Amino acid sequence: MLLSVFLIGLSAFQTNSSTIADGYTNQLSVHAGDSIELYLNAYQDEPHQLIRLFDLSGKEVARYTVAIIVQDTARRKPWENGFNYKRSATVFIPNTLKSGVYLWENSIPLIIKSHHPKIVVVYPSNTENAYNVAGGKSLYDFNSTNKKRAEKVSFLRPIPLTYHAEEFLRWMHKQDLSDVGYITDMDLDNYPEIKKAELLIIPGHSEYWTLAARKNFDRFVNDGKNALILSGNTMWWQVRYNAKKDQLICYRDAKDDPIKSAKLKTINWNEPQLGYSILGSIGADFSFGGYGRKQDKGWDGYKITSRSPLLEGTSLIKGSILALASDEADGAPIAAFEQNSIPRINRQALGFERIELVGFDLVMRGGKEGVATWIVFKRTKSSGIIINTASTDWCSYRGIGTNPDIQKITLTMISKLLKKENVFGPDEDILMPPVLLN
Repeated sequence: MLLSVFLIGLSAFQTNSSTIADGYTNQLSVHAGDSIELYLNAYQDEPHQLIRLFDLSGKEVARYTVAIIVQDTARRKPWENGFNYKRSATVFIPNTLKSGVYLWENSIPLIIKSHHPKIVVVYPSNTENAYNVAGGKSLYDFNSTNKKRAEKVSFLRPIPLTYHAEEFLRWMHKQDLSDVGYITDMDLDNYPEIKKAELLIIPGHSEYWTLAARKNFDRFVNDGKNALILSGNTMWWQVRYNAKKDQLICYRDAKDDPIKSAKLKTINWNEPQLGYSILGSIGADFSFGGYGRKQDKGWDGYKITSRSPLLEGTSLIKGSILALASDEADGAPIAAFEQNSIPRINRQALGFERIELVGFDLVMRGGKEGVATWIVFKRTKSSGIIINTASTDWCSYRGIGTNPDIQKITLTMISKLLKKENVFGPDEDILMPPVLLN
């Protein structure tokens, strides 16, 4: 969805280097020991320039000497066809580097994968490319030239580090968690990337999903594995890649999309013709949620409704507010509000084995009030458990970047899902008679 916050920081890409203006790599992710191609644009030609790779703590982990030049951007639709820079170098990633998110010259992202990790974090590469305006256009009218969006955007152009997940990634880098692997949205199309994992984490703003990625997510959970969604506006648009997998494609209108298969039209996942509702996968979606941050009658956070074990180690109790100002938030369908103003989830509409509301907020979308819901649920008796915090800002500087309670709760959720401990509150929490919604 359109966010005014993306006007900040995505209108132009700038590195933190005094020698490199911008750049990109030929691949979004690689394994340690693999080679990768660098395409760097210099402020001035330098035949022997030191190029460094940093981890998210700012520590230099590798360095290379390469020739860099002032590059010209391709003239024909660079946002769609790529910047077409000349290759600066092909370098090998050291075998010693563990999986994680790294930055060339502290600016150009590189995801290093690992083989069969226990925890897999999915970097929201599709969303970052969708909003990125490098070359003149994004998938949005508001920041594109002539206010006319593109329908295809290239990965072969400068794309900054993820906005809504950056603080989470930097925080995760500091945690004492073993066997954590990182992949991109595109990697999620390949089930072996997650097959051996025990926990899948979706952080930030994971808005654009392919059909293959959705099927793999559902397969993972249906196989009894657990998932932690620390994202809002999740799974909102279907996308696909071109044959070379260097373009992200999203027409938004079925009539405009030339693909013949109705199931592959790049439109909203809630459109009936796709037959694949978001609710069935993650229990909440943006149509029942909306925009937060004082644009509503809510409280910029989650009002706690459960004596949830996820709150262990915090002072939060039923009725407390977990501060979390959110750009966008998803909601589960609500059947009614209880007399104590607590929403009741429409369990019949979802058809899950079990679902619990941990907290809620009131949000707005299109002049209509919605309900943001932090939920825990189990689809079937044999499926894994999903915790969905449903906010674009759980992983941002407003959330995990500054709120110790969110940091503590996130560790608790990861630990309990990994150890398969109970994540549901007591069954004896009795609700008051409902006040039906109109």
